[in-house]
Amino acid sequence: MNVPSPSIETDTLTRARRQRVLLITTTLAASLIFWVFVFADSGWGPLLTPLAVHLHISLATTGLLYVVWSTGYLPGALLGGTMLDRYGPRPVFFAAALLVMLGLSSIALALLVPQGVPFVFLLAIAGIAGIGGGVIDASSNGLISSLFASKRGTALNLFNLLYPLGGVLLSLVDAELLTLFHNDPRPSFLFTLGFIVIALLSLLGIPRGFQLRHVTSPANGIPQQAEPEKSRTPLMHLLVLLAPVIMAMMFTSGISSSVRAWTPAYIHVTYGQSAAVAAELSCIVWLLSAISRLGAAALIIRIGAWRMVMLGILVSLAGFLAMWFSTDIRSGTFAIALASIGLSPIFATFLSIGSELAKKSPGTVSGILLFTSGLSTVFCGWFFGLLLNTAGPRWAVIFCMIFVLLAGILALRLRPTPARA
Repeated sequence: MNVPSPSIETDTLTRARRQRVLLITTTLAASLIFWVFVFADSGWGPLLTPLAVHLHISLATTGLLYVVWSTGYLPGALLGGTMLDRYGPRPVFFAAALLVMLGLSSIALALLVPQGVPFVFLLAIAGIAGIGGGVIDASSNGLISSLFASKRGTALNLFNLLYPLGGVLLSLVDAELLTLFHNDPRPSFLFTLGFIVIALLSLLGIPRGFQLRHVTSPANGIPQQAEPEKSRTPLMHLLVLLAPVIMAMMFTSGISSSVRAWTPAYIHVTYGQSAAVAAELSCIVWLLSAISRLGAAALIIRIGAWRMVMLGILVSLAGFLAMWFSTDIRSGTFAIALASIGLSPIFATFLSIGSELAKKSPGTVSGILLFTSGLSTVFCGWFFGLLLNTAGPRWAVIFCMIFVLLAGILALRLRPTPARA
């Protein structure tokens, strides 16, 4: 009978501790870097109205900044996942965060002389920042999907809980800064830039040579060394495999992003609230959305990913119906919150379903699905803003209802069969 020597046991315990520390520091860095994307993406909502006043242009024109940001997001998301699989998280996170920092700092500097800076220049800068945001979103979700593969659905819902939590924090900060500085958007940009510096420092917790292909996630949650993948799944095979998820995401991701981004402007246009008050009210929406994401992370274990998607679609439809019938700011805020609660877990759950279908190349899968999400966001963000500012709020709500209903019909194809269950 062979008895392990004390030195071997000590080495095994030491290795396990190092792996746990690696898991913690890598997850923390991914979370902070993800918040760089969150602050930049959700930050457009509270600032669209102040930017329109500051730049002396219409709200519809200012909304193009968010549309162009979302357009830049597309190539970033498509490349970000592949770059993660190839180069590992540390260099990818670093380069992407610098792109976001470059874009936002350029806009903040340009706002010092708004009449001397062409609006086209601001659009180009927003697009460059959007590329970095897309890389961050795809690579951070791909990393979490790989680190916690054994409980991917719960892990991704918890990780994406950072989005509404970050939205709550940023909305509170922006509301306070807009009040203190009389609707000047520049202090809000400076706050985000300061946070990017902190996030970049957190990357020191990820080893320089750390790569995704060396990581698996067994039941104990500790990443272990594994053999590199001998072959990557062909792109066309992935696209065919993920087609049902891609189609369903096209009708939900953009609506979810549009509701988040346009909530302050919607409240301003529909109920005549000031920019600061609209930002404060949007905090309620973000907070309830965050709580719902936490509940979804626990509920998905009991009911499964597909039922979680269908439940989210039903709740969001109820929210949009309530938005249609709301007549005052209280009922309107509640209705927007209900729609946001339903939409909140759908994206992360679709991402989990796609990763489970593909089995391999988590970064590339995240990139494909986030590229799909970005396409949806570009169109829906533009069209929602167009309807809100021209046809009126009710037409924007009808648009959301139609798209979410179509997503529910398409999601029926994802119902697990007995063989998959």
